[in-house]
Amino acid sequence: MFSGNVAAGPPLITDDPGTPGDGRWEINLAFTLEQTRDERSFEAPLLDINYGVGERTQLKFEVPWAVLDDRDGGIKSGTGKPQVGIKYRFLDEDRHGASVSIYPQLELNNPRSSDERGLVDEGMRFKLPVQVARSVGPFGAYVEVGYEFIEADTDEWSYGFALGYPVNDRLELLAEVAGTATHTFDDNELVFNFGAKVGIADSFNLLLSAGRSFRESSSGEPELLVYLGLQLLY
Repeated sequence: MFSGNVAAGPPLITDDPGTPGDGRWEINLAFTLEQTRDERSFEAPLLDINYGVGERTQLKFEVPWAVLDDRDGGIKSGTGKPQVGIKYRFLDEDRHGASVSIYPQLELNNPRSSDERGLVDEGMRFKLPVQVARSVGPFGAYVEVGYEFIEADTDEWSYGFALGYPVNDRLELLAEVAGTATHTFDDNELVFNFGAKVGIADSFNLLLSAGRSFRESSSGEPELLVYLGLQLLY
């Protein structure tokens, strides 16, 4: 049996309004890769822990081990930035025609050595996205739009649109378009991803996706994005 409802979220960038359920855990252990023309950055691993408080609320803690392979500076690794968040779903599709949630998240400063070696960006970030989901025939359709307050750089908008299709009880296919833009919309980045969730046991899913930027690699945007992970639900 597929472990979980048809949904966005990992392995996609675009999230959904779903929560684990009261007293239930969703733990994702993943390997990620982002490759540009000049460097490759990994989260190896990325630990993403989520806990349900009631049927509508989700608490989140996430922390990666960051690895940077820079053509000029060699390979560096260290603790990435931890992130905490709380998702609250205030509308449900069965009663209101669509599910809607808000998901504030705070990306914290990490050990100074990671900043100084260029593994992570300087300063904190506060993300304030809204997620909307609705069933369209056999598909799940998801939209996420948010604003990100960045301490040491220009604030950004983030956005994404995703579709999920359940092939059978053990396989869900996923696709998305996601992007970011400066608060004035004078600079932007847009990527696409294709992925899948594969039920490998009653409480385990395999998560995988791959994608890239719509632009040429010479622009400095991602020429390869990869997510490979295991999801534990209990």
